[in-house]
Formats: sequence, structure tokens, C-alpha cells
Amino acid sequence: MKATKIFNILLFCILVLSCSKDDSNKLFDDSDGAYIRFFLLVNSNNQVLEYPEISGGLVAVSLYEKNNVRTLKIPVAISSTKITDATTATFNSSIVGDIDLTITPQSTLTFSPNKLVDTIYVSINNRWDFSKLQQLKLSLTSVSNEKISIGIPNVLEPNNELTINFSEPSFQYTLEKNRIEINGDSGEEVFFKVNFPLGYFENEINENDIFTFLNGFDYTLSKEKQDDTSITYKIKLNENIQNDDVFYQTVINLIDNNGYLATGNKTLQVVKPIKTQRDISVNTASHFYNLADQFYRTYGETWNDFNKDGICQWTSYNAFTYPIVVSADNPNAILYDDKGTTDPSDDIYHDAFKIGFKTPNTITTTTNSFNLKRWFSNESTSGINSPGFDVNPALEFFPENGNSTTKGTVLVIPQYITIAGTNGNSYSIAISGDGTYEEYSPGLFELKFQLKVTNDILFGGTITAEYLLYNNNSYPDPQDLTTSNCVTEYTL
Repeated sequence: MKATKIFNILLFCILVLSCSKDDSNKLFDDSDGAYIRFFLLVNSNNQVLEYPEISGGLVAVSLYEKNNVRTLKIPVAISSTKITDATTATFNSSIVGDIDLTITPQSTLTFSPNKLVDTIYVSINNRWDFSKLQQLKLSLTSVSNEKISIGIPNVLEPNNELTINFSEPSFQYTLEKNRIEINGDSGEEVFFKVNFPLGYFENEINENDIFTFLNGFDYTLSKEKQDDTSITYKIKLNENIQNDDVFYQTVINLIDNNGYLATGNKTLQVVKPIKTQRDISVNTASHFYNLADQFYRTYGETWNDFNKDGICQWTSYNAFTYPIVVSADNPNAILYDDKGTTDPSDDIYHDAFKIGFKTPNTITTTTNSFNLKRWFSNESTSGINSPGFDVNPALEFFPENGNSTTKGTVLVIPQYITIAGTNGNSYSIAISGDGTYEEYSPGLFELKFQLKVTNDILFGGTITAEYLLYNNNSYPDPQDLTTSNCVTEYTL
């Protein structure tokens, strides 16, 4: 009797499973009729995939916890590719709480044989009461084509309804870059972007509130364009700054304001460097990169006591090294690739005297510029938190007499970099320095330079470190130094 009962239960489960259709991870399927449903895919980082981005490993959700203020784009899909007529579908929306939303379209979706996916856009207009439940409920209510059913024929997850809960967001912003060079012509325009990875409210962002300025020349700052996750600003010069013997600089700092936390790059330098006559055919920078090898690196040594044992020594490191791409009118531009065409618009130019260090991969990783990752015990190596581990541009070469192919001086390009700890502490660090370079042996260049880093909280002011850098790893063991410039490890 007991065995019969268990058998009946198992048989019932098999029948239920065999009659249930689980296509929540398939966008289109013609195997069993046609249906319409919500197709919102969310990855493990709670990020919504935007159609046509698809991942076969993800299942469409019926509940989404929204923790940002970007516009939410909700795909609604008809499963069958065999529809032949224009089709409409309707949906209802209801809001729990006092959150101010704009929903587009308001109730009707449209489809056609060439358009099997339509999108519902949900925008948040203002801040809301974070202490109360804020929720949006959407449900599909009708479809004009009677052959199309509402929801997957699956009692477990039909995707005919979707609930969005709005949790308290984290407001963040960051500067896309930390340095811009200008020519110094009156009327010249350059642009920079402020990124808001989790979105923002337009009425809360005013350049007079989010920036502080240290101005070295006259210019006008204006908002150029914006979208859900960024604002582009324009700097227009109001004066000629053409003295080639003077270094001109304006510094714009992004600050915490109104709940928006400045992360990543927080300082932007707009500079007109001192100009020096150099023969671009020397192309010193070309000895330090190889774009045919995406993992090409330069190799360095740092004079240090990272182990804090009282003994200074050289420690080796390497960093991915790249040219600096410039426009054709840059005074140090040298043609790298004409793309095999006579059209100059697609030509690629490199700076003949500058190189940079950066990762060949995504923004979440960084390279080890100047061995800085060894300077700290608890560094975050993410490019989001510590963009300063990628220094690009980093070094500039000045050939002896402007035309030497074998030796000259090297400059650490002065700039502000941002490095953060795994504990969330973030620091803006000023770097600079200089030294010499020489062709040590045929094809092998050696750089000897000092790196100066400044931050009052971390270092108590400015400290100086000694470096060697080579364009390949076939260099001799360096001789010990007697200098007191022996960098140690710091806690962020």
C-alpha cells in the first residue's frame, strides 16, 4: 500500500514536469505555440542585460530588486518567429509607495514580423522615501492576436507579471580621465566626462556644487550633453596662452556633494606643457611598445625596503606599456598606420616621445605602473577604485640636442592619480619626477629616474623613490645604491 502511494506521487510529479514548459531562458521558441511574456535578465551582479544582449545561462525573472536610478529597460517578447501580422499587447502598472516614475509606453506594446521584442522604459524622476516600501507591479493583460497566449505555459514561472522593488541606491560619480593637454589657442574647445555608474537625478547636478577649481587661465565651463549615466562638459579657452616657456595648468576637482560620492578619478588637470623643439623622426617612444604583442611589457627595478627589515634592495616589476595616440596636428605626432588607404581621416598617429602604462583588458583590472601595487599592503587593484595604477600617459622623452637617437632626459608627467584600499579609503596622489635615459647596449634602453609622490595623509608630504626601467628583460643586475631614497610599504 505504501509503495503504491509513493509510486502514484512520483507518477504525478513526472506528469506535471512533462506538461510544464520551462522556456524562461529562451527568447524565441516555435516548438509549442506562441506566447508573450516579460524577458528581464539579471546577472549575478544585479545588472540588467539590455536587449539584444542575451545570456543562455540566465533565466528571465519575475522579481527584480533595483538599487540604482538608471532608466530600467524591460524587454517584452513574443516567443514565435512565425507571426505574420502587426500585433499589439496591453499591460497594467501599479505603484506601491510614493516613488515618482515615468513609464513609457503607458499601456500598449507593438510587435510585427520584424519586431518580436518591444521595450517598457521605467524612469525615476526624483528621490523617494527610502524608509518605505516602493514597488512597481506590471502585468500583461491582453494581446490582439488570439493565437498568442499570455505568459509561458508554465505554472511555475509564466513571466506574465513582473515586480520591481526599489531599494536605497548608492550615488557615485567619477571623472573619466585625469589629464587633458591643450594647445592654448583662444577659442579652443576640449571635453571631459563625468560618469555616474548607478545613474543620477539631473536637477541635483550643478557644476558649481560638484567641482572645485584652481584656475591657471581664463576659460568657460558648460554642460555639453548628457545621458542616463554620464554628463559631458566643455572647456572653451577665452585667451591665448602661447608662451612655450611657461607651464599652464587648471585643476578641476570632483567633490562629494548631496549624497553623491566621488570615486575613482577625482582630479582633472588641463595643461599646456612647456614646448621643446624635438625631431619627431627620432621617435624615442617606439622603443618601448609593440602593439603586435598585446602583452608587451617594460621591466623595472625599485629601490625599496618593502619587507621593512631595514635592508634596502632592488625589486623587479613589469607593466604593460603602450603608445599615446594623438591627433595629426599634435606637434609630436608621427604616423603609425594609414590603414592602407589614401583617406587621411582614418590615419593613426602616436606621440613620438610619450608612453603610458595601462591594462590590455577591461576597466576592472590594472597594470603595475611604477611598481605602485607593491607600495601598499591593502590596495584595491580594480580600475574602478584605483584607476591610478594605470598611468597613461606616464613618461616623456627629451632627446639630447633634440635629435639624439641614443640618450636624453626623461620626465615623469606630472599628474594626480587615485588609489584606494580594500577598506574603501581613497587617496589622490600627485606624481612627478625626472631622470635620464641611454641606449645601454644595442636595442636595450635604460632609464634612471626618481619618482616623487605627494599626499599629506599617506606620506606626510612628498617622498622620493629611485627607479630603473628597461624596454626588455635582458638587462644586467643593478648595482646597490647608497641613497636614502628607500621606499617602504604603506597602509591605505
